Amino acid sequence: MKHKSWQVQWPEPATECPKRQLTADRLGFGSTESGYRSRVNNNEPLVPLVDGAEVIDVAAPPSVGSNIDDWFAFQEVFRRVLASAHEELHRSKTLLFWSGTAAGLSLGLTFIARATFTGLTGETDPGFVGNLLYPIGFVLIVVGRYQLFTENTLTPVALVLTRLADLGSLLRLWVIVLAGNLLGATVMAALLAWTGVLTPEATAAATAIGSHVLEVPLNTVFGRAVIAGWIVASMVWLLHAVRDDLARIVVVWALMFVVGVADLFHVITGTLEVLYLLFDTGGSWMDSAGFFVAVLSGNVLGGVVFVTVVNTAQFGREDDGEMVERLRRSAERDI
Repeated sequence: MKHKSWQVQWPEPATECPKRQLTADRLGFGSTESGYRSRVNNNEPLVPLVDGAEVIDVAAPPSVGSNIDDWFAFQEVFRRVLASAHEELHRSKTLLFWSGTAAGLSLGLTFIARATFTGLTGETDPGFVGNLLYPIGFVLIVVGRYQLFTENTLTPVALVLTRLADLGSLLRLWVIVLAGNLLGATVMAALLAWTGVLTPEATAAATAIGSHVLEVPLNTVFGRAVIAGWIVASMVWLLHAVRDDLARIVVVWALMFVVGVADLFHVITGTLEVLYLLFDTGGSWMDSAGFFVAVLSGNVLGGVVFVTVVNTAQFGREDDGEMVERLRRSAERDI
């Protein structure tokens, strides 16, 4: 990323500078004889010298300058998305599967935290308090660099839409990661249901959460899943726009808290909640299958259409589409 740098017009003469001064020797610039010299070359403004040291006026603003961009431009974020997708599509099937399994297990932490905090309130509805730690499993996935199915509604799809990858590669990634996610969620649901890990209060809350999921009409489930898919894909976009893990944690926590507290549906967390109910007290496998299909399709639609397609269309219009063409012609070099 290219940054704009300050070009400073230094005051003259040096004797008129304010008392608040920093000398070059204190800043590591070195020193020369008294007078003036250019900071870099003869084309830049002369720097006043006092006793052989540069004088920097820190009291007055520079007469010439411009802001320094300290964030990624839209095109740069999209390039990072494409680079990430290229890496994911070229991982081995085994690595993708076990990474997906780890992500499914990680979301068990979200279920445990949600049920435990809800139980502590003495209620069965998670509400505000019960959802405070809803994002914890997603934080574990993001920081641990695991593979979550709904995150892949952005990165690899963008690669396909820019014709830098084929549809077969995308479907391969989706199937492997989804299978791993479901395996991890199933193992965690069985563990929690059959071993008595949860407290009695948390157990009652977990059962109520699973029952509530199956009571919601499927058309409502689908609509809420679309919004959840949009939020998750937006989260992934923002994760490529920030620079450090602390910022990523803040992004994940803020957005995924909304998913929990608004009673939206995520395909893996929702499936884990339903599986817990089936393993613990029993339930309708047919209703559970209908819930899974509705949430899966809604998450995919929300992520692909509301985020990936819109952002790819915007990216394709940059430079009249020339940027996409350059990436396509030199994919191995740029991606």
